[in-house]
Amino acid sequence: MLREATLGLVRQGYVVSVVARRQARLDALVQAAAGLPGAIHPIALDYRETGTLTARLAEARDRHGPFELAVVWIHSTAPAAPLAVARLVGTPDRPGRYFHVLGSATADPSRPDPDRQAAFAALPNIRYREVILGFVREGGRSRWLTNEEISAGVLAAVAADQPRYIVGTVDPWHLRP
Repeated sequence: MLREATLGLVRQGYVVSVVARRQARLDALVQAAAGLPGAIHPIALDYRETGTLTARLAEARDRHGPFELAVVWIHSTAPAAPLAVARLVGTPDRPGRYFHVLGSATADPSRPDPDRQAAFAALPNIRYREVILGFVREGGRSRWLTNEEISAGVLAAVAADQPRYIVGTVDPWHLRP
């Protein structure tokens, strides 16, 4: 879903470490990035294996330098992974920007989650940013964001560098698809 966002970062010159379960998808992404100013560093693994995720990202950091920017969208089936990744971003002397991509449920006014924000705010090595994926209202109807809209929104969030950025809308909440 973040393929175009990844390629957008490579176009800007970033060396992007990409975690995915399927090697074929990573290979296709590397091929799509060929000739662009930046590069893709593919890491094939299941991010639900937090120890493996941490070790492989630490290897990438050691090889390519500190992560100055992280765009992290990890399914809730791996609850420890987002914080594990955050601990590897930046340094206390030069905090990295950590963009946590979250589903629209994060904006549900009936389910606030101050513990999530507090856990990330306690890390001195990152500047925590939330990217909330909302929905689109069109012609009296609502629909979820397309992959292209998600990628464009994530790139816009990185450019805006705000503590909270909503892609699409989450208002009014009761009109979500």
